[in-house]
Amino acid sequence: MTGVPLPYRRGIGLLGGTFDPIHNGHLAIAEEALGSLGLLEVDFLPASRPWQKSVLTSVTDRVRMIEVAIAGRPRLRVNLEEVYRPGLTYTIDTLVSLRKKAGPYMPLVLLMGFDQWTNLTTWRSWELLGDYADIAVFTRTGRGRAGAEPAALRAWSDGRVVSPELCTSAPCGLVSFFPMAPHAASSTEIRAILSGASTASGTAKLEGWLPAGVLRYINQHGLYRPRQ
Repeated sequence: MTGVPLPYRRGIGLLGGTFDPIHNGHLAIAEEALGSLGLLEVDFLPASRPWQKSVLTSVTDRVRMIEVAIAGRPRLRVNLEEVYRPGLTYTIDTLVSLRKKAGPYMPLVLLMGFDQWTNLTTWRSWELLGDYADIAVFTRTGRGRAGAEPAALRAWSDGRVVSPELCTSAPCGLVSFFPMAPHAASSTEIRAILSGASTASGTAKLEGWLPAGVLRYINQHGLYRPRQ
């Protein structure tokens, strides 16, 4: 992580997901965002009932695994905004609420991968996201080739794009793309290994992909194991 001095750090990164389970790839995204964007902190926002995904594990266990994973990392935090909200989880609702709490001047930076970015036009009220937060997209190769994004998204974002170091120069409305080395960890494959559906190099993958405390928590609570 880039050693940006505290007085020059600005903004709160928001990394949403099911985190079922959280893995080292998620931590790498957060640490890279802290460095590339010069953020004060990154908040993990576990979704209780995401509208586009199914969840296998209770939100209590998923939150606890995040807490275990970020222990000793003072710039990484867990935010329960979406846990306490009833009904399905929509990002626009989260940003509206967090903006009210943060006030008009604190930069809020919604973090997402390029695959989520190209799918953004399917999100509820996606055109309004920039009214409440900046958006920072982590990608392997920059913004990506022409045609990779829907035309409506490209048109919406073109006048908003700034370099990563300028992402927090406004509290909302900007878009940045920052490069990040790919990480092999996959929550889907982790669940498959633990359930016995995938056994190839399973133990080595789990030890490399999961923080030791998270793997210990999973084993202690029998998560993702086949039902007897």
